[in-house]
Amino acid sequence: MSASRASNPLATARARTAAILLAAVLGTTGQTLAQSATTDRVVAIVNGTQIHESDIKVTDDMVGRNLNSQDPVERHDIILKMYIDTLLLSKVATDRKIVDEADIQRRVTFARNQGLMNNLLAGIGQQAVTDESIRKAYEEVVVKPANNEPELQLRHIFFLFKDPKDDAAVKGAEEKANAAFKRIKAGEDFAAVAADVSEDPITKAKGGEFGWRGRAEMGEEYAKIAFTMKKGEVSEPLKTAVGWHIVKVEDQRTRTPIALEQIRGRVAAMVAANAQFEFVDKLRAEAKIDRFDAQQASDNAAPKQN
Repeated sequence: MSASRASNPLATARARTAAILLAAVLGTTGQTLAQSATTDRVVAIVNGTQIHESDIKVTDDMVGRNLNSQDPVERHDIILKMYIDTLLLSKVATDRKIVDEADIQRRVTFARNQGLMNNLLAGIGQQAVTDESIRKAYEEVVVKPANNEPELQLRHIFFLFKDPKDDAAVKGAEEKANAAFKRIKAGEDFAAVAADVSEDPITKAKGGEFGWRGRAEMGEEYAKIAFTMKKGEVSEPLKTAVGWHIVKVEDQRTRTPIALEQIRGRVAAMVAANAQFEFVDKLRAEAKIDRFDAQQASDNAAPKQN
């Protein structure tokens, strides 16, 4: 939930942020705030108002993604100070009667609905994630696409030009590529030449080692040449949209899909997300939704009659 644009100094912006945070917290913590003191300890009291551990947890869930600190003690302290500031600033705003109650209520309502939505979708996702659904998704998304797909183990030497319309830059990169190709044709080791002159900083340090690549990972111009080459062959300089390349095919194999256990978490997340999307799509399809924004936009765009 984004705050309104601030047209006043920093203090006003902070006050608005605090008010929004308070609205969000009030809108999503009803059940948590009702917990008994024995299960929900008080971590601070501000001018008589108790702050519970559950308040800190919910606040962290909502805004903690913007914090860099991962240390639990430091993070807890930051969130608690943020919550305290929120209470203090919201009290001042109320006392000064500068609160737009209708706006606050809209934010509270949105935050409550968002909290309910998130809890529902989390449950939908969890229910969808089973060992069977994970394995089915793995077969469809990982195993089937990998079947019989060739991969090439490559080295390359790369010379960059930033603008393909800059003829001088393109020509300069081509001349460098031709010079490097002549050295390789004369018997110099490809890896040594790559380490000497390549302009790809990542592969240069490894003698141009580019790893195992499928067709989709190369780009059309690159793949068109590379997949016509045999093991050990070196291409003549080839041009792509970003530079000139010299390619060497070290080896070729049929792609082996990555093991399920290595990506189980990612596949589970995908299964959960798909279930959530399908649930939302179904709700939209079944709902009666009347929208007037398109008609209003059309009316506003129409020329006015004098």
